[in-house]
Formats: sequence, structure tokens, C-alpha cells
Amino acid sequence: MSNTLRRFTQSNIDLIALRSGVLGILVLFGTYKWFDFEVKALQPLISNTWLSVLYDIFGTHGASYFLGAVETATSIALIIGFFRPIAGIAGAIMVIITGLTTVSLLFQLGMIDSFIYKDILLIGAGLTLLKSDLIRYCQTQPMSSNSVAIV
Repeated sequence: MSNTLRRFTQSNIDLIALRSGVLGILVLFGTYKWFDFEVKALQPLISNTWLSVLYDIFGTHGASYFLGAVETATSIALIIGFFRPIAGIAGAIMVIITGLTTVSLLFQLGMIDSFIYKDILLIGAGLTLLKSDLIRYCQTQPMSSNSVAIV
């Protein structure tokens, strides 16, 4: 049993599962943004918040499409992040910003809805992925003679 436990603790299965889960959420909700039912569902949520500026800039459908494009770009960065930590860093930062943006609506909405819980979880997942990808990125960079090791 100790060999199995050792292999599990030394694997990246947790990070692969986390990245895959975040991807699933972003692909699902990002895809929704392209359909009329989601455009209509977003209206009461966005129109009374600071995000209503998106309606001024893009219109009702355009605002939803913009959010969908951001979530799609985030998904693509996370997918590339499986192989390239720098893309994973960008994707993780985008996940964190997406989550913070949604959570910032909480005070204007005056209620906690299920999508708020999702985004609180996404912030934590984004921070975990960001840390992991920063470590991976640093491990791929050669140490220069000017580098100072921090112990």
C-alpha cells in the first residue's frame, strides 16, 4: 500500500483533474453564452451591476458573446497549459479574474446565487493552477549566474 500511496502523492493526477474540471466548467458556461437562453438569463444579473457597461459597449447579445469569447480564450490557454506552463499561467490568471469579476457582483446583486459559489471555487482552483504552473515554468528556466537562490 505504501508504494501506491507514494506514487499517488508524487503524481500530478490532482492537478490534471483540477485543470480538467475547470476546463469543463468554462467550456460549458462559455458555450452557453452563445445561445439566446443564456443571453436572457444574464440580463437581470448584469443590467443592475457595473458589468452593465458591457451592454453599452456591445449590446445585449454582444456582451454575452464577449463573455463567451473570454471564457473560450481561457479554456484554450488552460488546454495549452497542459503542455506549456506559460500558457497555463495566463489561463490561471484569467480564471482568477473571471471568478473575482463574478464575485464582485455579489454586493450589487444582494443575494448569493449558485453561480457565485462556482466562481468562489474557480478562484481557489485558479490560484492552485497558477502556483503549479509557476513552479513548472521556473523548473524549465535555466539558472543564470546572476540568480539568487531563496531558501
